[in-house]
Amino acid sequence: MQQLKITNEIKNLDITKIEENLFYYKYDSRNVKPLLKSNSEDISLENIATYNSFKGEVYENIIYELLLDYVKDNDFITKFVLKGPHQNRVDKFYKTGLMIDRSLQIVYKSNYKDISEFDALFFTKDALYFVEMSTSKKTVSLNKRLDKKQALLKVLFPNLHIRALIVLTEGTIGLKRFPSYCTIWITKDLTDNELLKKLVFNRKKRGLESVYKEDKFIEAFSINTSRFIYFQTLEWILKNTRKKEKLPINLDFFKSKKLSLYFDIFTKLYIGFLNIDDFLSMVPSYNDTIANIFVTIEKINTKDFDIVFYVKNTNGKLRRVRITSKEISIKDKEVDGFTNVEVRFMKYLIEDKYMLEKEEVSDLKEKLKKFSFNN
Repeated sequence: MQQLKITNEIKNLDITKIEENLFYYKYDSRNVKPLLKSNSEDISLENIATYNSFKGEVYENIIYELLLDYVKDNDFITKFVLKGPHQNRVDKFYKTGLMIDRSLQIVYKSNYKDISEFDALFFTKDALYFVEMSTSKKTVSLNKRLDKKQALLKVLFPNLHIRALIVLTEGTIGLKRFPSYCTIWITKDLTDNELLKKLVFNRKKRGLESVYKEDKFIEAFSINTSRFIYFQTLEWILKNTRKKEKLPINLDFFKSKKLSLYFDIFTKLYIGFLNIDDFLSMVPSYNDTIANIFVTIEKINTKDFDIVFYVKNTNGKLRRVRITSKEISIKDKEVDGFTNVEVRFMKYLIEDKYMLEKEEVSDLKEKLKKFSFNN
């Protein structure tokens, strides 16, 4: 494993060489302008969040610019994906693959839907590194995102080791919780308020003439990946759960290495549908009119799996329902979230052969208490 050593320029956020390039990036600065104009010290929590979000955008661009020089100076990095003002094609109308989106970020799309975003991507001889940068002092939410990104890249690049470079600021907590495939860099905090003001109030420039033109600097669309179609994979999983005779669900199918990656990408895998009366006998307190009930096996944490229901009401709302020995948890799902898109797709797969009985669901819940992946 190649040792990634942080440079003094990156550690100290030395922008001497790259400051001019920062003005060519896109910034969502509408909400932060009044804050940077104001001299008031009384800032609401909402405004602090807005300010920190903008500062995080700038920090990401600083690190990315410094990484460009880092890559140029290190021969062990064979390819580096260009983004922002350095790349030459925005993929507005491409359906599936690694590409640059409208905000000039590196994303993987499937059926036009963003599956994951990467702050940076680079290749070595036998590995692919994805980069995550954050100014937040708490790392819980960042840590949760890592396994999905790594699993997706494992599916797309099955012949490479997938590793991560995490760039954080001084005082960040939870560093020991990061997975072993992560390299951690710690930099100084971004405290240059004058720089933030200049980036907001100076007229944005266009048409940067990037100096990073060597063969190792590549466009996202030029990268070949293994095929992965998000929604068709969900359909394939549902259909393969029924391929063992005399069993409603072939639980052994979920124990493979491939399915362990899919659990990290999707979090939950759809295994069938449930009759409304059966559901209401388990959750009698549910008082909305139900259209459909989707049954999933969900990865609760790194070790635990459980049956979780996604209930689509006739009024369009989607709710996550989990039954445990302690409580019945019912939570609303975001209208524009992934799960709503998934159930809209899965709705067209509702057939009698995929309906589960109440007793079968209970039996699966018990079996999942002992569930683990094959080595």
